Amino acid sequence: MKDLLKEILKSIKTDISTLIRLKSQPSLFILHSLFFILTLLPLSVSAQQVEWNVDALGFFDNSEGDHTLRPTQTLAGMNVSPEVGLSWNNRQHAIMGGANLITRWGSDEDALKAKALVYYQYQSPHFHFLIGNFMRDKLLSDYPEYLLADTIRYYRPVVQGMAWQYLADNGHFEAFLDWTSAISKKHREQFMAGISTKFHFQHFLIGAEGYYYHYARRQNSPIDEHIHDYLITHPFIGLHYDQWAFLDQLEIRGGLLASLDRERNMEHGKYTPIGFLGELQASRKNLQLKETVYAGANMQHFGSSHLGQYYWGDTYTQAPFYSRTDLQYRFINNSFVNVYAGVIVNATRYGINHHQVITLRLNLGSKNFKPIMLK
Repeated sequence: MKDLLKEILKSIKTDISTLIRLKSQPSLFILHSLFFILTLLPLSVSAQQVEWNVDALGFFDNSEGDHTLRPTQTLAGMNVSPEVGLSWNNRQHAIMGGANLITRWGSDEDALKAKALVYYQYQSPHFHFLIGNFMRDKLLSDYPEYLLADTIRYYRPVVQGMAWQYLADNGHFEAFLDWTSAISKKHREQFMAGISTKFHFQHFLIGAEGYYYHYARRQNSPIDEHIHDYLITHPFIGLHYDQWAFLDQLEIRGGLLASLDRERNMEHGKYTPIGFLGELQASRKNLQLKETVYAGANMQHFGSSHLGQYYWGDTYTQAPFYSRTDLQYRFINNSFVNVYAGVIVNATRYGINHHQVITLRLNLGSKNFKPIMLK
């Protein structure tokens, strides 16, 4: 028994040394971390259970009208994410594996894209922790469009990194890391580190959300290729009512929207725009209205062509005044299926752009094990 314990400790020491060496290689670091956790399972696992989950998103999003800040296009496709794994200790711990499959209607090139889902998940009444490749919908916050544009939600739904979440009766705090690209001769090293927090005190609410995006150089890159830093944050205060007049829910909030937009080693390469962003959200039965208004400086100084590089938010915040109106009707709304249709109207000084949207969201899984929350 003594020799066995020595071998186990020796193996753990070797794994820890390997993890330290792999810190600069995120994908290998995450993968080896999961294998390290698996080696410890026999020491602590009790009451193992097989878990499974299937999440599907079907979307049709057609935009028309002004295309000064964003091209008019039709985004349509299906996103399916089957998962299977083991949980133990009353589902407090879980190791899950699967794949995220995306198909874009009418596209012959890259008609079906697949990305592995492999992650460890810890859940307690007040703390959650995830590490690995997991769906973005496992984050607590439904990050709004000025932080994550609709195209990012549809076609880049996997987080490759980790998330730490604190849940209280009156709110939450969340921090996450998403390593979006590893460095190579062809690709820049890129990652996003974000936070979201929101707490209620009776009807009063306070919170903040935002992220830092690091867009580094490639290996052996030319001297005129620069590192780009982008930091955006939105602290806010507001009011929330579950019942107000004839409405089932009403929330009004507003605050600063500020960013640091910097191209390193460039003269006049640093910008710190500030503006005001306000939101109103109201619902009555299956009908929901959301109004977002922005007024201020250009939040994306280097232009719309960098969307999906170091800009991940809606390009309309480049306008000095911007209004977005979302009107949505939910035909089916329960813990397993959401089906809704809606219209989105974006208005700037350049003109009006409008979307027609139909979305189906399906979530099936093991009893009492719902790793993806419907938004």
